[in-house]
Amino acid sequence: MADAQPVPAARSGGQGTALVPSSPTWHVQLLRLLFQVVLRPTLASCPPGSLAAHTQLPPAAVRQVLHSLREQGFWLADAPPGTSPLRLPAPAQYWLAHYGSVLRRRLNGQRYRPCYPTALAEWAQRGLPVGCLWSGAAAAHLLLGRHPPAGPLVLHSQVPRPQLVRRLGLVAAPKGPIEILNAFAPLLSSALPDPRCVPPLLAYADLLASSQPPDAELAQELRQRYLLDLLGC
Repeated sequence: MADAQPVPAARSGGQGTALVPSSPTWHVQLLRLLFQVVLRPTLASCPPGSLAAHTQLPPAAVRQVLHSLREQGFWLADAPPGTSPLRLPAPAQYWLAHYGSVLRRRLNGQRYRPCYPTALAEWAQRGLPVGCLWSGAAAAHLLLGRHPPAGPLVLHSQVPRPQLVRRLGLVAAPKGPIEILNAFAPLLSSALPDPRCVPPLLAYADLLASSQPPDAELAQELRQRYLLDLLGC
């Protein structure tokens, strides 16, 4: 079990307190937990031990993260029974603001190309192994009921990378059109709007974090369809 990180201090400012991560590792744990409780509000009502088991995070780290969230005002310590203590949309907005610069960089992102480049046009239509889901622009199109066009693709996967690369017929390419990231939370595809895709919040975040200029219209459509309750207007 990983050692617990020190509790970060609260910093005063014009908008109230702000989280001051005590270390990069602690910030990653915070973002991993926030993502899961934002998407599954019932988890927020669990005791810290159960929450740690569900989120696959060290119990000590979960307790410290919850302490910091209460200090921030993201988490109500006296929430009525049966209601989520999480105060949206601020936690989801915080997660989105820090995903690309903090959490995404820890997901071992690597780029690949198909062994046969002519196959790229059909790639977003193919089935993926269990534990592997589309994200980014391809997921946005699928979640909006469209066929993804040929273009850069993003996958989140729990499958060991060498095994996945062999199975998908990929070769490493620094500027390749297919980016694979390690999954940072349990992939519960049965509870997703589209079982082929990551949750809309993550697809949206990957779309914004793309190395290419994001499709602003596509991002806005995805946000309007799925994310207004999480992120606000």
